[in-house]
Amino acid sequence: MKRLGLCLIALLATASAASAQGPSEARITCDRGPFGTKTYGGYPWEIYGCSDNRSVAVVTARGNPGMPFYFLFAERSGKYELSGEGSGRPEFTRKAYDDLRRLSQQDIQALLRETQKAGPRPSQ
Repeated sequence: MKRLGLCLIALLATASAASAQGPSEARITCDRGPFGTKTYGGYPWEIYGCSDNRSVAVVTARGNPGMPFYFLFAERSGKYELSGEGSGRPEFTRKAYDDLRRLSQQDIQALLRETQKAGPRPSQ
């Protein structure tokens, strides 16, 4: 299941980057991590860093009934935008979305800094 989640992250990041920056931009992957677990919508989500060093992926963790799903905070024009994708149960992912969209730009930057503290950590 972890491998499926990482593949989904790469696909979403690619789609988000292409739509935001144009098709000529490099693809990004969000496979650095996890860098801790946070609770959004009442369930656990893992934090992953992305290859562009500006984006953060928030991925359903083990025990999360919204699995498989992930959100991506991507920096565009100096601000972070939230997108998400997956086939998890919407009643759970919607609650997480509501929590995530309330994060301030500073909160998102703090998540990004967590993914940059050390080199990429192996998946467990």
